[in-house]
This record gives sequence, structure tokens and C-alpha cells, in this order.
Amino acid sequence: MSQRDSLATDERLHALEEEAERVRLLWAASRKYNFDLHVLESKVQDAEDRLETVASQAQKMADIVTDQWIQIQRLEQALHITQFLLGWTAFHSLDIAFLL
Repeated sequence: MSQRDSLATDERLHALEEEAERVRLLWAASRKYNFDLHVLESKVQDAEDRLETVASQAQKMADIVTDQWIQIQRLEQALHITQFLLGWTAFHSLDIAFLL
């Protein structure tokens, strides 16, 4: 093998070693990105779970507020009816007392 062939072989070997190093670096970067992606997906899932929990709690609170609002309206109606009946009874009591 001539010196020229030896030099060409050394250059090819060096080029292949550089290419192999680039491949190793790309694999390392790929593993890191896959790990980072997994971490981010896990964080997204946790955030979605928390959002679902908060949304459920908000819906429960909205239902409670609605139920309480209905109860307040019923109590107000009962109060108005009671006031009307008490006023009507008191008015007629005065009529009867006046007649006697």
C-alpha cells in the first residue's frame, strides 16, 4: 500500500470517526429530548388532572349557589305570604274590634 493510499485511508477513517461522534451526539440529544418530552407530557397530564378537579369543584359550588338561590327565593315568597296574611288578619281584627 502506498503512502498516498495510506493517507486516503487515514482520512476516510478520520471522517468515519467524526461521523460516528456526530451520530453519538445526535443519539444523546435524542435521548435527552425524549426524556424532556416525557417530563413535559407528565406535567401536562398533571395540569389537566388539576384542571379537571378545579372544574368539578367549581361546578359543585355553582350547583350549591343555585340551590341556595332557589331556597332564598322560596323563603322570600313565604315571608311575603306571611306578611300579607298577618296584615290581612290584623286589618280584619281591627274591623271586628271597631264593630264591637
